[in-house]
Amino acid sequence: MAIDTALPVLGIKQTKTILTHIMTNINREGAQGIFLWGPPGIGKSALVKQLAIEHDMELRDVRLPLLDPVDLRGLPMVDKEAGVARWLPPDFLPRSNIRKSGILFLDEINTAPPSIQASAYQLILDRKIGSYKLPKNWVVIAAGNRVSDRSVAFKLPSALANRFTHLEISPDADEWVQWALTNEIDPLIIAFIISQPSMLFQFDPQRLPTAFPSPRSWTFCSNLKKLRSHDIFLYLSSLQGTIGNAAKEQFRTFIEYENDVPNVEDILEGMYYEAPSANQLDILYIIFANIITSLLKNMTEERVSNFFSYAMQYDNTIAADYSTLLLRELLEQAKISNQIYKIMNVSAYNDWLKTNLDINT
Repeated sequence: MAIDTALPVLGIKQTKTILTHIMTNINREGAQGIFLWGPPGIGKSALVKQLAIEHDMELRDVRLPLLDPVDLRGLPMVDKEAGVARWLPPDFLPRSNIRKSGILFLDEINTAPPSIQASAYQLILDRKIGSYKLPKNWVVIAAGNRVSDRSVAFKLPSALANRFTHLEISPDADEWVQWALTNEIDPLIIAFIISQPSMLFQFDPQRLPTAFPSPRSWTFCSNLKKLRSHDIFLYLSSLQGTIGNAAKEQFRTFIEYENDVPNVEDILEGMYYEAPSANQLDILYIIFANIITSLLKNMTEERVSNFFSYAMQYDNTIAADYSTLLLRELLEQAKISNQIYKIMNVSAYNDWLKTNLDINT
């Protein structure tokens, strides 16, 4: 199925807002399912998992390509007294006695054979299949790669496609950075994406690369952080096998600045470091990611005050915009982690605010 170019192309936050509103009608029979389209590695599955966690919902992740048609409907069991065969539903479908709301996630649905897709028709639209009924307060969300991505996929029949609201997801570097700052992602990777947003996702379906940069593969790279100090050769080799050679080479050049970056723990403990100049952007971005990540983990009044002492060094310099950017991002992340009061109650914040009245708190 070719994707209609009129489909909305949205970021993760926008998509989550739409999903939340659609889910208010999930009790109604015939309510639409949601289909998330997008290239591989951009976080479709992760989005659904986040949605379940944020709304305290149960999640059942069903990979249709791994099933046979009978697996979805269940096995026939003989009812001798009634003289009929009854279908015993599979254990991966939620039972009617579940009180908690949930998401039935049909991932990679368009890579499933047509016979499997056909067995899902009734479940998606009518919320039942055979004698099985999907419990109330459960929503069906499906996901798949675009045909233009040249991934293995079967044509999605129009009858099945019409059972969904279709949304296409596009990676957004600013959204990813906000997520990464509070999810233990390697600060050097965060700094690199801040400095080169286009490197968050690069996929050429004409070449079908084995390894390429994506939100998912950068997360994998973050897991290799300790290897960087242990064996740089093995670290870079692992990166090449995760994000490809071109992205690895750009990131290798970027991390060469790591030794020139002051220890942000020293800054937050009150040790004086002269702020880098505006033409040292790579170093500025590395400090940016490191200092916010570190402060969010341990936000005491003293450390917050020391943060402002450092940030105010940029005032009245050609790098003043960097100081504003630094604080804006800290405030945003503090809101997300419910620590904003720890900043606003510090006198150093009010002193800084007097000279930067355009900050939106």
